[in-house]
Amino acid sequence: MPGGFPPPPRRSGGGAAVPLLIVGGMVLLALIGVGAFVVLNSGDDKDDPPAITFPSARPTYTPPSTGSIEPSPTTSLGGGGSDPTSLLSATVRTAKGNTFTRAGTRTESCITRANTKLLSRLRTDPCIGSMYSAVYANPSRTIITSVSIAKFATPSAASRIGNATDAQGWPKLLTPSDASGLPQPRANPAYWTRTWTRGSSVIYAQSYWTHGGATGGRTGSVFATAGELGVEITNALLFTN
Repeated sequence: MPGGFPPPPRRSGGGAAVPLLIVGGMVLLALIGVGAFVVLNSGDDKDDPPAITFPSARPTYTPPSTGSIEPSPTTSLGGGGSDPTSLLSATVRTAKGNTFTRAGTRTESCITRANTKLLSRLRTDPCIGSMYSAVYANPSRTIITSVSIAKFATPSAASRIGNATDAQGWPKLLTPSDASGLPQPRANPAYWTRTWTRGSSVIYAQSYWTHGGATGGRTGSVFATAGELGVEITNALLFTN
């Protein structure tokens, strides 16, 4: 045709090539799709990776739990002699001039009064008779001190029991009686335990703040109060033997 473009040349058998290419491409794409599906889902049957656990927070130190054993109030015993009930009188005046007022007493088996660590020592060196205890308030009624006396067969047995204090072996803590009018401390208050041995007897003084707060160190009031009252009772026991 004048001024026009010549028609494209015709190729022999070219009509079937195009459809074959299209079909082949579709098959290839289908195979790729199946392969991708298998790859993407190949991990579904595997177990989940183990969860990461972090160490728990380091526990803070708390004083040994002894429970709260409430002594019953008694009348004044007074008097002298080596009888523990006479030493643990209604009032105790110390060498420093302070007067401690009794807020309850308890007489009980050493076995039932002992904490777990003291109990294990008592199996080897059992006490003779009962453990005698009294609870005292300092003059300002801010510090409570539980004083306990136990007797053993020999001075060496008493010494071994006294040394158990270094391994936290001591009597369960006592609190004031309801009749004393003193507030009960919070559960498991912090306290200091101090121990003396005189002959075949062991004397414990366990002091804590009335409100149950931290006791402070060896230069604090709680430690000093346990020493003041414990030494007074120990000396009284020494002088009356």
